[in-house]
Amino acid sequence: MSATQTTSLAPTPLELAILGQLEAAGGTCDSLTALPVERKSSMRQRVKACQQLQARGWLTYDHDIAQFGLTLTGKTLLKLDLSVWPVTPDELMILRSCQGGRINPSQIHRRVSVGDRQRLLKSLATQGLIVVYERAVVNLHLTPEGSRYLK
Repeated sequence: MSATQTTSLAPTPLELAILGQLEAAGGTCDSLTALPVERKSSMRQRVKACQQLQARGWLTYDHDIAQFGLTLTGKTLLKLDLSVWPVTPDELMILRSCQGGRINPSQIHRRVSVGDRQRLLKSLATQGLIVVYERAVVNLHLTPEGSRYLK
C-alpha cells in the first residue's frame, strides 16, 4: 500500500468519536442528533463523517426526510377538482400542510399518523409532488467491521 492509501483508511478524529459514541450506545442510535459526540463539529461535518464510515463498511444508516416543500406539480394538483386527485387523503393532507412553504414532518397536520409520515413523504417525493430540501441521518448501526476496528 502506498502512503496515500494508508492515510485515506485512517479515520478522522470526528469519525473515531462517532464510532466510539455509537459503541458506547450499544451499537445503535435512533438519529445522528441523539449521538452525544463531544468534538466540536457542525451537522454537515458529522453527516460527511457518517458517509465516510459507511463507505468503509464500519456503520450503516438510513435517511429520513427532514425538510420539504411543494413542487410546481404539487401546487397544480391542489388546484384540480377533487375527483381527479391521484393521491390518498393522507398524502393530500401533507400537500396542504406545506402550501405555505418549506416545513418539517412535525408540522404535518396531526391527522396524518406520525408512523406513516416518512413512507408518505417518500411516496410524494417519488411522484414529484414534493421536493426534499434536507435529509436526516437516522437508525445508525455499528457493523461488525466497525466493532473490530475499535478493538
